[in-house]
Amino acid sequence: MAEMRYLMVRLETGDRSPYCTLGEVAYRAGLHPELVERFIRLGLIEFTETGDGGEMLFDASVVPLIRRIMRLRNQLGVNYAGVGVILELLSQLDIMESRIEELERRLASL
Repeated sequence: MAEMRYLMVRLETGDRSPYCTLGEVAYRAGLHPELVERFIRLGLIEFTETGDGGEMLFDASVVPLIRRIMRLRNQLGVNYAGVGVILELLSQLDIMESRIEELERRLASL
C-alpha cells in the first residue's frame, strides 16, 4: 500500500523521471510487484539501473513488454520458458526487418 501512495504522490507532483520504480511498473501493467520481480528472475525483463535507495528503476518501455508477456501467457497458454523464446525470436525478427528496410533504401538510391 505504501508503494501505491508513493505512486500517487509522484503523479500529483508531476515528477517526470525517465524511469519507473518497481511499484509504478507493476501498477501500470496491472500486476503485483512480486510477479514483476519473478519476470526479472526469469530473465524476461531487466531493470535499467538502481536508484539511491537501492530500488530497481525501469525504462517505461518495459510496461508494454510485460503486457505482451501476460498476453502470451494468459491468452495463448505459453509457459514462461516459451515466452522467453518467443520474445527473443521477435527481437531477432525486428532486427532483420530493420536490416531489410535499410537494404531496400540503399537499393532505391542506386
